[in-house]
Amino acid sequence: MSGVMPTRRSSPGAGPLAGFTMVEIMVVIGMIGLLAVVLLVGASAAINNRGESPVDVFWYAVGEARKQALHREVDIGLSFDNDEQHFVASTVVATRAIPLPSTKRMEIEFLGVAGGGETIMVGGRLIETSVLAKVTFYRDGTCTPFRVRLTAEGGQPEILEIDPWTCAPVLRNEEGRL
Repeated sequence: MSGVMPTRRSSPGAGPLAGFTMVEIMVVIGMIGLLAVVLLVGASAAINNRGESPVDVFWYAVGEARKQALHREVDIGLSFDNDEQHFVASTVVATRAIPLPSTKRMEIEFLGVAGGGETIMVGGRLIETSVLAKVTFYRDGTCTPFRVRLTAEGGQPEILEIDPWTCAPVLRNEEGRL
């Protein structure tokens, strides 16, 4: 014996050797890759189509109004049309509607934040008496000091506070302090 291992040869009457060819392996890898892409695209579409809340649309409208005021160097007014259910961003020359995605009717009011007797208690609820027709986003990136009250049909009102210097949400700790 010379130390060489004998190789297995198939005889003309024997069946094929067990195993996979390179083509079969590549086809399986390709199918797994295709399945992974389909699953990833489907999962990302499901995440992106989760639906926006009126609060999300409000912050989008605030961001757009501020961005346009900075970019165009002009003051932008932002109001909400309760009948048509959309925000209205306006300048002296043009207006743009930003609709709510919800099928529920919403009431959205911009509230002034100046101190001194602008709230009253009605039926155990604190009601703002200084409702603003619109708020302004200035060309320097600031905005009118305001809060917004969002009330879904049949729901409790949600009040958001906006920092007039950054036009972003006012952050508070657990005790409600700045």
